[in-house]
Amino acid sequence: MSDFDHFLRDSLGPQEREPDRLFVARVQAQVRLDEKLAARRRTIGLRLLRDSIGIAAIAAGLVVLAESPAVAELAAGSPEILVGGLLGAFGCVVALFSSSGRAGPLGAN
Repeated sequence: MSDFDHFLRDSLGPQEREPDRLFVARVQAQVRLDEKLAARRRTIGLRLLRDSIGIAAIAAGLVVLAESPAVAELAAGSPEILVGGLLGAFGCVVALFSSSGRAGPLGAN
């Protein structure tokens, strides 16, 4: 390069300055927040998958149980026992699924 090119580069280039530590700190804080949110989204997705599989398994078990002749005979003879059992099972399922993973918006399970 010629002297004139060096002169132009030095006079038109950005001035030397200290790094902006506040900007760097804000960017690093945003990156940490994004990482926490991504981990939380993964956790929520896995929990949704687990709960869906659990509900499907319980529903399949109830369908198989409902088709048995013994349960049909019990339902015909005393439906209140069957209804009480189903309500109790439903309460247990609700308690099981609602108690797992209580955390705040950014908390870990």
